[in-house]
Amino acid sequence: MDLKTTIYILNVVLALGTIYAWYQFAKVVMNKCDTCSVGLHQNPFKSKCFVGAVFFSLAFVFALYALIIL
Repeated sequence: MDLKTTIYILNVVLALGTIYAWYQFAKVVMNKCDTCSVGLHQNPFKSKCFVGAVFFSLAFVFALYALIIL
């Protein structure tokens, strides 16, 4: 497997992970998430789902950049 194929696979995995992470954060905002540690009146932007969504988004952006410069 060459580098270009590996980066394509990386982008697909990170795209799916990013979509899932933002879906989980949307559940936190709608108060339907029972796995996060955010209470009813707490700020959802302090939840671990938001941190994960931002992390996945940044990783996906860097992977897209790697694909562009390849």
